Amino acid sequence: MMRKDGFTLMELLVIIIILGVLAAIAIPGFSVWLPNYRLKHAARDMFSNFQLAKLTAIRRGTNCTITFNQEVGGQAYDYVVYVDSDNDLEYDAGEEVITKVLWTNYKGVTDNGLTFANNDDGLPSIAFRSNGLPRNNAGGFGAGTVSLINEKNKITKVVVSSVGNIRIQ
Repeated sequence: MMRKDGFTLMELLVIIIILGVLAAIAIPGFSVWLPNYRLKHAARDMFSNFQLAKLTAIRRGTNCTITFNQEVGGQAYDYVVYVDSDNDLEYDAGEEVITKVLWTNYKGVTDNGLTFANNDDGLPSIAFRSNGLPRNNAGGFGAGTVSLINEKNKITKVVVSSVGNIRIQ
């Protein structure tokens, strides 16, 4: 009498074929999902960093600024969040950097335009005052949009209103 432990070669081949078919169906969907996930991740991080700047300004009672295309320590960053101790919306050596971000951390995501006013260095900047309201370089209410785009040309925007509301659209 033969023992029937394990699987036959035919049963294993059928399972391998079924798994291959399932993988062929799932992989194209995954390749569409991943770029959109990275875009949402970048937008949520941008949103969170705006909120962090706003809360830091309120908590510390001083301006907290976000400057785009800023160089810190010889390295250019896509945006930098820092405590702006002299309230000029320009990063100066010695000011406390809260975070520095490169879009390359979000593969396939880049900025598609900024609408924030430039500081005196010609870099787009926005600061949050100690009351949580944004300001621009001229001292008026700051407002603007960061537009992000992925490799599939999907666009997501992070918007700061003139009263300090931050939203993703």
